[in-house]
Amino acid sequence: MKRFGLVISLFAVFAIAFEGTCRIEDRIRYGMPIFSPMRQEEDLVVRDRLGMHGRPNAQYEQFALNSLGMRGPEVSVAKPARTLRVVTVGASETFGLYETAGREYPRQLEDSLRAVIAGACAAGSIQRVEVLNAALFGMAIPTSIQDLRLRVAPTHPDVVVAYPPSPTYLQDELPRAAPPDSGAPRAGSSWKRLLYPRALGRVRDQVKALLPLRVANWIRGRDARQRLRRHPPGWRFTSVPQDRLAAYDADLRALVGTIRAIGAIPMLATHGNAFPPGMPPNEGLLHTWEQFYPRATGTTIVAFDSAARLVTLRVARDSGVVVVDAQTLLHDRIARDHVPLFADYAHFNNAGATVMAGAVARAMNELLASRGALACAPHTTIAARSRAGAPDGGTP
Repeated sequence: MKRFGLVISLFAVFAIAFEGTCRIEDRIRYGMPIFSPMRQEEDLVVRDRLGMHGRPNAQYEQFALNSLGMRGPEVSVAKPARTLRVVTVGASETFGLYETAGREYPRQLEDSLRAVIAGACAAGSIQRVEVLNAALFGMAIPTSIQDLRLRVAPTHPDVVVAYPPSPTYLQDELPRAAPPDSGAPRAGSSWKRLLYPRALGRVRDQVKALLPLRVANWIRGRDARQRLRRHPPGWRFTSVPQDRLAAYDADLRALVGTIRAIGAIPMLATHGNAFPPGMPPNEGLLHTWEQFYPRATGTTIVAFDSAARLVTLRVARDSGVVVVDAQTLLHDRIARDHVPLFADYAHFNNAGATVMAGAVARAMNELLASRGALACAPHTTIAARSRAGAPDGGTP
């Protein structure tokens, strides 16, 4: 019994020390409070009277949200004078997942635009740039539309850049916005959440990282087969479903209309991925992508993303909207330079976020110059022209 008690005591001391080390690391590395109730990325999401969006002033590891529930530095709801305000919308690709904190593409876009404004309007009326990252994990187009109307509109953005996650249309059901819920409970801060062991996540991540690739692929394949057995034959998409593509088209057009309705200029970007045509695909990444969209095969997801690119270009042309063909740009860069721009199947690494930010900055530079914004026009010019029905820029 003494030996058993000694073993239990040593185990308890080890567990407490391990948990304390994890919390201290989070404090030093990310600035997280020692007793933060945030346990995972999903805790950053809240659903309330404004719909589904980021939880104000929440932080999990490097993901820190401001008082508006947006990732990035603190900003006021009212747009300051002489400010160009840009809002980015999308899902985790835009929110940022694997990039170093501060290197996600909206933050790099802000740096690029500030350099442009500083050079073109050093003594003019536009002397400040703000990029508000309103994207969030799992935020499909219908949720972005709702978020623009209920939460983003009061910030009076001049330009809204949409990087729509087209593969979300391969989920079991079509994407739809979560209904606003004024009675939704606030973030729990009970002792159970405060003391939830963060070490469990560390152990889980390390076990996954240590698994041989062959074993990991076998597990993914087994899980996929088990899911398929729960559904009737023909449930899985083995080719591009045209009805899902049509739904993406309709929602994208509604998104453009919503952006204009709140008095901003829309910009679109095609969705990129780590599978350039003509290059052998990474089977491991394809299997990982299938885990998130089990109703489609990996090749179908890639094919749908390519088909959605054409839809995005067509919607931009029909609506007179500037579009950044990010998918083609990223694929060409990967094929030409043989450098990875994605940390997984579709999320940027630091280099990919830089390429994306540069492409959007160049397109926005041309858009603003065509509207006289970089000729140091009054800061109300952009929104005023948009409300007046002026065409929203350039050839796709």
